[in-house]
Amino acid sequence: MAERISGTKEWSVESVNCVLGCPHRCRYCYAAARAVKFGQCPNREAWGANYHRLRPEEVRRHRKPVDGRVMFPTTHDITPDFLNPCMEVIENLLRAGNDLLIVSKPHFDCIRAICGRFATYRGTILFRFTIGAMDDSILGYWEPSAPTFAERLQCLQYAHAAGYATSVSLEPLLDAGNVRPLFDALEPYVTDTIWIGKMNDARRRAAPGTSALAIARIEAGQTDEAVRRVYEQLKDEPKVRWKESYKAVLGLELASVAGLDV
Repeated sequence: MAERISGTKEWSVESVNCVLGCPHRCRYCYAAARAVKFGQCPNREAWGANYHRLRPEEVRRHRKPVDGRVMFPTTHDITPDFLNPCMEVIENLLRAGNDLLIVSKPHFDCIRAICGRFATYRGTILFRFTIGAMDDSILGYWEPSAPTFAERLQCLQYAHAAGYATSVSLEPLLDAGNVRPLFDALEPYVTDTIWIGKMNDARRRAAPGTSALAIARIEAGQTDEAVRRVYEQLKDEPKVRWKESYKAVLGLELASVAGLDV
């Protein structure tokens, strides 16, 4: 049976992480939900708080070249508290000759430091910043400790001006009704692609205490009809790519090989 290409496999052939837990504490976080489900983290309240520590063995790990793009990180983010170890992992991956996709809800100080340190590897780094809405009341509810829209846009602009390849993830798309203005604000600073996808398993993964109304608003923005409205607005934009969750509704061909990023 052919491998199902979904999630991180749409973007990369291998994923790397070096931290347990994430202080951004996104309400929809699949990593937090999974860690609680399998007893690795006691509960969602602990995620990114008591359950938040470095994995030194992953920082020190000898990295080998991979045939395809490597994504870092996937189950946590690059935050100021563990910036230096994260940069050590990035350096080890790049020195091994890897093509690296750095995915983040970005903090400006972190992106400025990474851009400065790895300028000689600029040609093998692609930044992908997650920016699912422009409205900080929406971002602040679903991603309570992640940076504001203004800071994320500043990071995108900075990396773009520094000559790095840049891309954006609108997955999950948190404000489907305003996707066009969001796209228009981001597109001038994107050299690569802008990915659009649903919040997967919104009810099952949502952290305890998440408002039923907030979940209902997300679900209303990703019905089949809503997905088609987003598609009609952006289908002719050459930088736009659709994640599997959108392709399944739209009848678009799914990726057949991991990491093709198309």
